[in-house]
Amino acid sequence: MELRHLRYFLAAAQSESFTRAADVLHITQPTLSHQIKQIEDELGMLLFDRVGRVVKLTTAGEVFMGYAKRALQEVDSGMDALHELSNLRHGKLTLGVLSSFGTFRLPQILGNFNFAYPGIKVTLLRLRSGEIEKRLLDGELNFGVAYAPSSTDQIGVQPLYTEPLALLVGDRHPLVGCPGISLSALSKHGLVLLSAEYNSRKMIDAMLFANGVTPHIVMEMNAIEPILATVRYSSLATILAANFIHETPGLHQVPLSPTLMHTAAIFTRRDSHLSAAVRALIKTIRQRF
Repeated sequence: MELRHLRYFLAAAQSESFTRAADVLHITQPTLSHQIKQIEDELGMLLFDRVGRVVKLTTAGEVFMGYAKRALQEVDSGMDALHELSNLRHGKLTLGVLSSFGTFRLPQILGNFNFAYPGIKVTLLRLRSGEIEKRLLDGELNFGVAYAPSSTDQIGVQPLYTEPLALLVGDRHPLVGCPGISLSALSKHGLVLLSAEYNSRKMIDAMLFANGVTPHIVMEMNAIEPILATVRYSSLATILAANFIHETPGLHQVPLSPTLMHTAAIFTRRDSHLSAAVRALIKTIRQRF
């Protein structure tokens, strides 16, 4: 069995279609089908159930997928180690970030990084916290940038900075210019918040619950940008990092009492090899913050 067989198998498993996988791999569908058949013949069992044009992993295929991923990860790590000998003239990396980081925090950093290391290809994916953790464990990301906590036996967390949360309101809101608001008073105001899968939302929920507050949640969204736009053009409010008022005109912050804080962090898989390119970008991000 050769490395190409593993790459073909994983592409087919992800696409659930030999035709789509062949397009991604730039080979013909019959060629891919033949290569998959070779793997199955060598292993002595079927890896896919073929149902029309859709293919699904068998139980054996699901078991084999984990080992195939790890094998290719080790090979890719070895190639990254060899690329390090090129003094960062070449390389590639993939990072997963929350939408707010991809839009507001990282573009300038990535621009500076590209200027310093033009030969390194960077792929940035905007993902939810849970998806970042899953893809780290699956080896699909080199690292992630999100809000802590998520430190586990398998995922390490390097804090970047801690910042206060505030009630953010638009020009129409009655609290514009207010010096502050207690958590207990939040129930009087309609809120638009991040959806429940985000770590920052989970932290907000926990803090409000601990203070006996039942918030009046009117809307939930899974991205920062539409939340800020909705607040700007309505009488709703949100709870987000106070610094967002500098990113979006027409927003005002109302400090919360007691203050809520959250910590941005770099997430890595504990047993992963960090290539020179990955270490260089992490260093660039840490220096910025």
